[in-house]
Amino acid sequence: MTNPYEKVIIRLSDAITSLNVNARYKYYDNDIDTIEWLDETTPIAKEDILAEQQRLQDIEDAKS
Repeated sequence: MTNPYEKVIIRLSDAITSLNVNARYKYYDNDIDTIEWLDETTPIAKEDILAEQQRLQDIEDAKS
């Protein structure tokens, strides 16, 4: 059971999936500079990923 008072943290993977559900990638230690795009996935700009991560985090934060 999840704690309703626990803050949800949006990860890079959440943002990438939100931008491209079919994206194939890997990265290490939640470090955006280590993203490696796989299987001919079109790279997504770091700025776009970070903006989407913030947008999704703002949505989560507004729920509390």
